[in-house]
Amino acid sequence: MSKQRATAVSWPNKPMPELRKELLLDGQYSREEFVTISQGLVPQSPADKWFIYLADEWLYFHRSASGSCIFQLQIMPDDNGYAADILLVNQDPGQYRSLSDAYDVALVSYLIDAILLGRFASFPQPEQFSQEDHAKHQQHVMGQNPTADGGLSLRVVNGNR
Repeated sequence: MSKQRATAVSWPNKPMPELRKELLLDGQYSREEFVTISQGLVPQSPADKWFIYLADEWLYFHRSASGSCIFQLQIMPDDNGYAADILLVNQDPGQYRSLSDAYDVALVSYLIDAILLGRFASFPQPEQFSQEDHAKHQQHVMGQNPTADGGLSLRVVNGNR
């Protein structure tokens, strides 16, 4: 069974507010990656915190509970596949509180890699947070138990294997 492509009408959402910041990026995706990214993500349960869809050349990232548009990433075809050059970041403090430009870029990269492309990716951790706050932050942003996010964890086993 193939997954239904997410569109603007797949989930309730709000437009990006006028209060926004534009960041210039140097991102690149292959044609195959773009096809996968363009499928987007429609939340399947209350634990799914993001609704993501592609419309024209913009990839939209909305919080699923509020419908607020947090990020818009422009992805345009170029000679090497697809270039991701512009990221719009919601600056309305009632909808999103940006920790830093670098964190916003890392979070969008994580959402694309881990959620849309299904790659192993480490959740970006803000430097100013304690370890306990890292876990709370990840659960707030991703809606998952931080130790059960599908990533790999290391454990030491005594003995030879």
